[in-house]
Amino acid sequence: MKIIKQFFLIGLLILLGELTFANKTKTVQAKTTLNVMDFGADNTGTADSSPAFDKLMLAMGNSPQIEVVLPAGRYRISKPILFDQKNFSGYKENHGLAVRGAGEDVTEIICDNDKGGLFFNIATNRISITVSGLSFVSVREGLGTALSYNSGNQNAGDHHARMFTAKDVLIRGEKFSKGYFENGVVCYNAWYPMLNNVKVTSRYGTGAEQFKMNAALFFEDCYSPLITNSYVWGAATYGFYYKGNKTEPEDGIIKDSYFVGQENGIYIDLKPYEKWAEPAFHISNCHMNYQKNGVFLKGIRQVFISGNLFYCHNEAGSKWKKDTNDVSSYQSTDVNCDYASDVIISNNQFTEPASPKRVGIFISPRSANILIQGNIFNFDAIGIRNESKEDSRSVSNVFGGKPKFSKEQIPYQDITGTLKITK
Repeated sequence: MKIIKQFFLIGLLILLGELTFANKTKTVQAKTTLNVMDFGADNTGTADSSPAFDKLMLAMGNSPQIEVVLPAGRYRISKPILFDQKNFSGYKENHGLAVRGAGEDVTEIICDNDKGGLFFNIATNRISITVSGLSFVSVREGLGTALSYNSGNQNAGDHHARMFTAKDVLIRGEKFSKGYFENGVVCYNAWYPMLNNVKVTSRYGTGAEQFKMNAALFFEDCYSPLITNSYVWGAATYGFYYKGNKTEPEDGIIKDSYFVGQENGIYIDLKPYEKWAEPAFHISNCHMNYQKNGVFLKGIRQVFISGNLFYCHNEAGSKWKKDTNDVSSYQSTDVNCDYASDVIISNNQFTEPASPKRVGIFISPRSANILIQGNIFNFDAIGIRNESKEDSRSVSNVFGGKPKFSKEQIPYQDITGTLKITK
């Protein structure tokens, strides 16, 4: 009996030790999935949910892979939600962070502050961040940035993964006549960033022209961004701005997307211009309604622009419309080859009434080797203007259409005589 009692006590001690070890382990290991409701968030949109996000950040522990879940509802935040935890930094292993809602307008982040919504500021190139199934709602005019990513210029070396992905995301004001963001998505220093089914809208209705976004989508020093199935609607200086500043960005694709109502639809500005950023950039099956530039190309080569619809909302002085407003001081250009080489512009439609100062395709003195093939030009003013001393070609293009908006169109304005035309 005494021996049995000793074995029992030893077994009990071992069991207690295992339980104690398990409890200690549980306290140091973070959950890989965190639900913001478990930390006191209010999904009715009434109370401030910022404190709940603060608690959630503390609960992440040291885990390098975290999923943050926002169930259906409205989450009001009085400050931006900043992800900059050290557990996502470093280069010894890959890191992953996902912020997942239940769907557009099913999960809403109500931004009730001056700066914006979700900010990711993590100094590593070995991270993949995914944001999905959310609406970002601005309750103010010109409120900061809805969604921002920055790797702190730590993207030296090829990560071979998408560092930033946003999908099924809507960015808008509280009402069509109230609230808009200064910027929709801002992304710095990311390899292969992707936006899929991302929609950004500004105000509309009476007086909406007084409320203009800066950039709906802004990418700087990124490698090969992919924009697909997305929609930018309303007044903004830029629909999509792709900028090179500290590094030499490369590549990119924009397809099956809408840019409607901006001054500049797609604006590419890659420094240093004379180095001609590596190939290539594709713009296909998009719909662009612009004021100053539909597509602007500066410092880029090996570009494909195909299957797009271009029309211009600068209609001041339109002869077809018999518009009596003063003609604008600026030139409106569908495809502006400001500093571009080896560009194929094919199978696009350039159409609708417009200002007499509109130019369909402009080839500047700094551009060369532009192939313009199989397009339809149906608007007043100039179809193709060439100022380059290098050769370019126009092949099998059509001028006219029904209804015929091009009553006084000038198909070609070949200033240097280097545009070879094949009808």
